[in-house]
Amino acid sequence: MLFAAAEAFRRNVSTVFLTTGVAFILVIVLAGCGGASGENGGGASGDRIRVRLDKSQAGQLLRYYFGGYTTPPGADPFRRGLLSERDGRYFVNLDSMAGRHPKIARKLRQAAGGNALNWDELAAFLQQTYYDTCDVPATRAKLLDRLKWPSDSSAWFGVEVDGVMTSARRRVRVREAALRHALTRYQENDEELIYPDSTTIIGGHYQDGELAETTVMRKRADGFWDFVTYGPNGKLAAETSTPPRALKSPTECVGCHMGTRGFEPEESFPAEAPSGPHGPRAVHVGERMRDAEVVRFFQEHARRSDMVLGLYNTLFVSKLRAERRDGTIAPKDRKLLSNLGL
Repeated sequence: MLFAAAEAFRRNVSTVFLTTGVAFILVIVLAGCGGASGENGGGASGDRIRVRLDKSQAGQLLRYYFGGYTTPPGADPFRRGLLSERDGRYFVNLDSMAGRHPKIARKLRQAAGGNALNWDELAAFLQQTYYDTCDVPATRAKLLDRLKWPSDSSAWFGVEVDGVMTSARRRVRVREAALRHALTRYQENDEELIYPDSTTIIGGHYQDGELAETTVMRKRADGFWDFVTYGPNGKLAAETSTPPRALKSPTECVGCHMGTRGFEPEESFPAEAPSGPHGPRAVHVGERMRDAEVVRFFQEHARRSDMVLGLYNTLFVSKLRAERRDGTIAPKDRKLLSNLGL
């Protein structure tokens, strides 16, 4: 609390000529009055808007959404003074937003229409401004260029999936280095699969063999993920376009990834999943990668320890175990399996 108050004091007073003892007393007074704009403070002294989400984990959701509007993106918006909380009530500090993004601050005020912002108004604001601060390229081509795809395609692990998100066939890829990072730190991360910052998971959605859209997850410095959609023209899109329904990025992505509900075909794996009302549900891998022991070991989909629903580590480790049985495994991969106890 003292640290947050001191930070607020330094931000709001340009020149302070105080003795050390007096300065300390003033900081104590500020802390006691709840005037700081830190995580437990009552908000900035200037204009602010109350946010009424009426949702569970409201603070966590706000930390996720507004983490993208900090400078740099991915910082804690409470500690940066962009958000504040008092007695379970949450506020967006417009002065802080205006100092970073003046145009976005004006849009936020317009979205609220007053001094309170409900979920529908917040969602509309996010859809209008989210990509403006995301560290993602404006086109799919530029994204692939940044990721060095396909020139560096051998460094990526891929799987094809038919699932509930879309009736299109999804071709999902993630760098093997990101999987190895999560796996080598599995024990020290309390048996959670945690990806490194900047990990990118890219999914091409194909209909009749043609690319219809691309969805992307990119991990931020704060541990949350940005959710991005590129449309059939390769440009950023506000939502997906393939059946059974459009999904807005990021507001209709976060709920599934932060929730606990299971989805097919991952929930049934390694068994085959039943077809759904909009088509087949399947992880398209052979028996070599349907290793029931590995599935039980990680419980990757159920635990979603890094908000990732896919079975990428499970499938990768299953592949390595198959290579060990064949006698084709590399020494570093044999050591990885041994360290995991698999």
